[in-house]
Amino acid sequence: MQRREFLLGAGLAGVGLLLAGCTGTESTSPGKGGAIQFFNDAASWGPGYEAAGAELAKKTGWSIDPQTIPNATAYEQVVRSLLQTKNPPDLVKWGSGYRMQDLARTGGLADLTSAWDTAVAKGWLDDSLRSAFSFQDGVFGLPLIQGFYVMFYNVALFDRLGLTTPTTWSEFVDVCESLKAAGVTPIGTTQVNIWPVANWFSILATAYDPEWFVRLCDNRASFADEEAQGLMALWQEMIGKGYHASADSVSDNFPGMLQNEKIGMWPTPVSWSSQNLQKLGMKSGTDYDAFLLPMVNGHPQAVVTEVAGLVVPRRSPHVAEVTKAMASWLDPQVQQPWSDFLSGSSANPKVPWTDKTSQRLQTEIRRDKVQVVNRYWEASPPPLVVGVTQDLGGFMANPSDPRAVLRSLEEKAASEWSYWTEATR
Repeated sequence: MQRREFLLGAGLAGVGLLLAGCTGTESTSPGKGGAIQFFNDAASWGPGYEAAGAELAKKTGWSIDPQTIPNATAYEQVVRSLLQTKNPPDLVKWGSGYRMQDLARTGGLADLTSAWDTAVAKGWLDDSLRSAFSFQDGVFGLPLIQGFYVMFYNVALFDRLGLTTPTTWSEFVDVCESLKAAGVTPIGTTQVNIWPVANWFSILATAYDPEWFVRLCDNRASFADEEAQGLMALWQEMIGKGYHASADSVSDNFPGMLQNEKIGMWPTPVSWSSQNLQKLGMKSGTDYDAFLLPMVNGHPQAVVTEVAGLVVPRRSPHVAEVTKAMASWLDPQVQQPWSDFLSGSSANPKVPWTDKTSQRLQTEIRRDKVQVVNRYWEASPPPLVVGVTQDLGGFMANPSDPRAVLRSLEEKAASEWSYWTEATR
């Protein structure tokens, strides 16, 4: 059975069989070009990968063959296991920040510093992202996508209720109250699948105090701080007032709920989320639009970013060729079809985002030098992030005792940061 067939059907129960099949797969001969075996967990993005790969092949001789494991848990297990074999895939979709560092510290990733420096020198990449892909003295990843978390809203609903996009926290609360009075749940959030919890926690914490949130992510601040207590009190108040969708909502339903006016706003990344709305027939700027969540306490505007990456396994049969090819990954000719497929997403500042709403906000964020803050999911050690988001998910379902939640979070932070520090010495 071919590797692709294994991957498409892979689940937790089949990981062992999958690994046995993958390690014996033959690949194209080095130096002759061919298809880069690209492991990823986003099956619906396949056409975009292939379109970018077609342009990459024109420049390097290497196209992209996307091979998908749609189950996120199985995907992580398979990738970690294959990195230890003699025949891992050529290229892997992976998180940035601490998630990338967690792989790099095993010694299983190839150094991409040369590809990174080439992209920066050509103006294809903002070097401020370097820290999100660095470990010790090397760079071990390149950006696959970059998005900014904003509040999408239903334009017709806002117009009918006479609502304008808020620029202050007080105005945002007024919008929530108006939506609730009209029988519309103001904000689509959920604790199902954990990562949406990290998204909203990142957005709300950044709006509350971005500097504290950045320090928290780096273990320079604490869940015992006054800022944490104030944040949780605000979140508890918002849940109590009915501003949030039920904690057991399904995030895949939010685009349809926004279209059908079941929710008024949807916090999600501007760029690829636009694609989900467009598939429903909604038009950018006409049926949906978006704004940056206003700051709670008067801090300068900040926004959360999500940056997913590409990493090259060090033991890949084609590691030298693929590493060289990755120097062209951020070339505008390669990035444009990829970005167009997702209605925006490229980290290359020279590649325009085609969705009207995405392009406007991308321009405003860069023009106004808005502080950009990494999403919590990538900004702290993975075991800590999982534990914190599980506790916060429980809080979303039962927000009765935020102080008890904070005590649990602080205990987890103390333990996991200790483990992380010891492991990375």
